[in-house]
Amino acid sequence: MRVFDVGRDDRWRLRTPDGDPFLSIGVVHADDTNLRYPHNSAVFADRYGSSRRRWIAEGLVPDLRSWGFTTIGWTSEYVSGTGLAVHGRRVDIGHSEGLSGDDLASAGVPYTLSLRVAEIERWNGHPAFRDPRDPAFAQWCDHLARTTCRPDDPNLLGYFLVDGPAWSGHPAGGGYPEAELAEIAGAYYRVAAEAIRRHDPHHLVLGDRYGTVAGVPDVVLDAMAPHVDVLSVQTFPGLDRAALDAVTDRIDGWHERTGRPVLIADTGNWCPTTMSPDRTGSARDQAERGVGYAMVAENFAARPWCLGWHWCGWVENPHRGFGLKDPWDEPYRDLVDVVTETNARLLAAFLPASHRDAPDSVG
Repeated sequence: MRVFDVGRDDRWRLRTPDGDPFLSIGVVHADDTNLRYPHNSAVFADRYGSSRRRWIAEGLVPDLRSWGFTTIGWTSEYVSGTGLAVHGRRVDIGHSEGLSGDDLASAGVPYTLSLRVAEIERWNGHPAFRDPRDPAFAQWCDHLARTTCRPDDPNLLGYFLVDGPAWSGHPAGGGYPEAELAEIAGAYYRVAAEAIRRHDPHHLVLGDRYGTVAGVPDVVLDAMAPHVDVLSVQTFPGLDRAALDAVTDRIDGWHERTGRPVLIADTGNWCPTTMSPDRTGSARDQAERGVGYAMVAENFAARPWCLGWHWCGWVENPHRGFGLKDPWDEPYRDLVDVVTETNARLLAAFLPASHRDAPDSVG
């Protein structure tokens, strides 16, 4: 069975099942439910017949390809809450299940899947730090793996685990005992990876999507490294060059410690919009978002550890507040035009000299 894998020449690279170099430029949170709100359900009905498969085939995939994206990234979507504290209460922030494996496979483009093996996300106001040394954890991981894994799909890149885990210092309180953290993390990654490889010995294990804000203890990185293929990271430096340099330095350190290539599994920026006029703290408008996209993409593409970057998000919804497309399924053209040019330029530069006369070899 030939699948995506990772290797090194002058830099780390993903390779397609045919052995060609592949830069994973992805979109995060592509979910048709963002077109099923009262304000835009008519658009979904008129354009796609209220059909998820039609939306994938006639909307998502053509736009991805025309804008230079090569991957459907994490599809689970942010659907409720505004943070860990609203009016003094902790919020159990909900996320969608995301697109199914069958739906993603129907797209005919490279994609990722996820297995939520634990509820320890930093955004989760009610985390559950269950002991992965308990046999029940192994049973749960095996259930997820046998339900989710698709060992025979050549378009599957691999499997993520948990989104933004808080291995220590969870803002809602709670956590694993520091004295046992190395043993606990070792069991967590070993059991989760064994379950995936039991049901799919071929595809990559992409691991947790570590956040540069929450960070990750060194003992957890050490426990993770023997069991996963890729170090997955999410970071949102906005247009702040100093912040971007700082997070890149941090990722450099994580890469050096683990020896694993890096996928920037979630990054993005935002600005005020018609739906979210008070959304501030990043860019001033969509054109400035485009400047920010080029800045982070160029920064990451230049790092020899980088396998690609996945951009957040697809269609703006009332809770997330930013996307490549507005809430009525129209592209933010001042952003998307820059994204398209940047992706084309960096894809061309990424190819080794032996492949530059064959651009179709990149997915």
